[in-house]
Amino acid sequence: MKPINTFGDLVLIFALALAALVVASIPAFSVTIARPIIGTIAVLFVPGYAFIAALFPKKATLAIGVRLGFSFGVSIVIVPLLEIALNYTQWGIRLGPTLVVLVVFTLVCVIVAGVRRHQLPPEKRLSVNWPVWHQSGDREADWLAGSRFDRMLSIALVIAIIASVAVASYALVMPKPSDHFTEFYLLGANGTLGNYTTDLTEGVLSPVTVDIINHEARDVTYTLVVSANNSTQRSTVHSEQVTLSDGQQWEKQIDLVVNQLGDNVKLDFALYTDPSTVDPYRDTHIWVNVTA
Repeated sequence: MKPINTFGDLVLIFALALAALVVASIPAFSVTIARPIIGTIAVLFVPGYAFIAALFPKKATLAIGVRLGFSFGVSIVIVPLLEIALNYTQWGIRLGPTLVVLVVFTLVCVIVAGVRRHQLPPEKRLSVNWPVWHQSGDREADWLAGSRFDRMLSIALVIAIIASVAVASYALVMPKPSDHFTEFYLLGANGTLGNYTTDLTEGVLSPVTVDIINHEARDVTYTLVVSANNSTQRSTVHSEQVTLSDGQQWEKQIDLVVNQLGDNVKLDFALYTDPSTVDPYRDTHIWVNVTA
């Protein structure tokens, strides 16, 4: 059995994951259709296929259509789990670290799949016949070998995969005006979401990292206002303006001095795009305990 038939699909899968990382890292690709297409395939299909290949190295275990369908479904589960794990690291949830983790995960699964296939007898290994257009008689024989139910299930799964990739790619390439938004969140210890410092001392500097990312398709001047409220008193502890262009990220550690004593003091972080409005455009808060 030719090595390319036995391991060629694994090489291709890893190459797609690596291509997504390369495309995302080169600014010239950000304005081309290659980035959303390769990125969508890398996220919605690649990790699941690699994982399924590692779990089921035998060709008789799963029909090709079922294998492809499971690859799509498993990818939808794996990617969020990798994001959750990444959130508890010093890198946080970012595009670059996410793709690096995706590449590493795919590489590990590909290596495991390759080793497990190699340990099987050649006739039991999952293999791919790359010259797709064989003699027509061979193709018909392979197609008719399965049951009618298997063939219909394979067709349905392949159609679902193609439709999902097409819809996701269209959504990435053609965003709607209603998709314009601003990311606004706080980072705790080690630069991750959560794990905020909640025990403060009156009059002592307490650092908090604030992140703003502009997705408004225009330049925006934001006003950040941080206030403390202990139910009897409310005061502003920090205020500043920042102007961001579309796609630009602003991350800054600000030092807060809170003078309201008490438990469950509410720190409000309000983001305004028009300072004259009463309600903030985005807001979040944390609860802290302030002692003397």
